[in-house]
Amino acid sequence: MHSVEPQTDFRLVEQARGLFPTIYEPGAPARAVTELERLAKSAWSAEGTALLRHYLGYALAVRSMEVRGLIGDSGVVIVERLADRILALETCDPELDEFAEELLGRREEPKARNTHRAVIAFTALLLVFGVAPVVTGGLMGSPTLMGSGALLAAVLVAAFAWQYRAMTLRTPVGRTGR
Repeated sequence: MHSVEPQTDFRLVEQARGLFPTIYEPGAPARAVTELERLAKSAWSAEGTALLRHYLGYALAVRSMEVRGLIGDSGVVIVERLADRILALETCDPELDEFAEELLGRREEPKARNTHRAVIAFTALLLVFGVAPVVTGGLMGSPTLMGSGALLAAVLVAAFAWQYRAMTLRTPVGRTGR
């Protein structure tokens, strides 16, 4: 039975290669992904399975580009799922992994931008409502103004810590901490 394995895998790999000349036609990436998943499950040897998974990774990459072209930014969730599937294949192809990571990284940019804006807003609030009254109260000799400024500063720091923790702990559904 071992003599059949290379021939079977060779036939599967040839079928997989036959999918790629037309992969950029409309609807072809989705068909290629389905067919490559079926072929990868049929492989006998580890080498055949690895090669078919590698082809599947490239088909998923083309599918993600097709989705982005058809749907645009509203297809982010679909593209992220495709990128996660590419990474889960563990193809050991740095170019393919980098492509998938880039797809996932684009989703994180607005989150980082919002975090940066929140830090700036809380810093401004802390300076205006916390530090300024304390300094002014100290210069004027008003313990009431100093106390209220210190209290507001403490409340703002606590609110900032709570909000920052909530922003950094939030992760998209289905994503792991890569």
